[in-house]
Amino acid sequence: MVLNKPYGMLSHPTSHSKEITIRDFLVNEFNLPIKDDNQREGIVHRLDRVTSGLMVCVLDENIFAYFQSQFKNRLINKKYRAIVEGYPHTKSGEINLPLAKSKKNRKKREVNKTGREAITKFEIVNRTEEKALLELDLVTGRNHQIRAHLEYLKTPIVNDQLYGAKRDKNVPENAICLQSYYLGFTVNNEDYEFEIDMPDYFSSIMNM
Repeated sequence: MVLNKPYGMLSHPTSHSKEITIRDFLVNEFNLPIKDDNQREGIVHRLDRVTSGLMVCVLDENIFAYFQSQFKNRLINKKYRAIVEGYPHTKSGEINLPLAKSKKNRKKREVNKTGREAITKFEIVNRTEEKALLELDLVTGRNHQIRAHLEYLKTPIVNDQLYGAKRDKNVPENAICLQSYYLGFTVNNEDYEFEIDMPDYFSSIMNM
């Protein structure tokens, strides 16, 4: 199952959350058996609360491990859109910088040579004098990978105040300009591709 997660919604419960999450929706709507101590039934990967877009959710126990392996072995094609403050110095490129938890703010990730491998490919597809629309291809899938990499380039995602951006009133309060817009994978020798349009607030910010 592939769904379009709205911004402002958690993928799964945390130790501090009380609101309905994607995992809760799956358990309640599809009667998934509750057996995961981490409360992640059906969840094989996650999107941050402030990120919207496509997620793979697995309802069949028999293929749950298959998708876990596909993600672990980087066989799922994941593409994102982001609008950033400023713009990278090259039209396209690859960011290959390891990430670890920030020593100053444990909610963040930061570039650290002792961290885990993290690779993000990017391309500028549109720009104004102050902002750029990027398409990004995740080679690895670390927590906050795109957000941390773009902060390091000094082009934080619009409205991503945790990673150094200004508050943008054109963006909903519980959102940043980051969207998972494309997923591609193979199941039972069948290829599947899913793609969605960008949110309205993306278009208005870029005057598209």
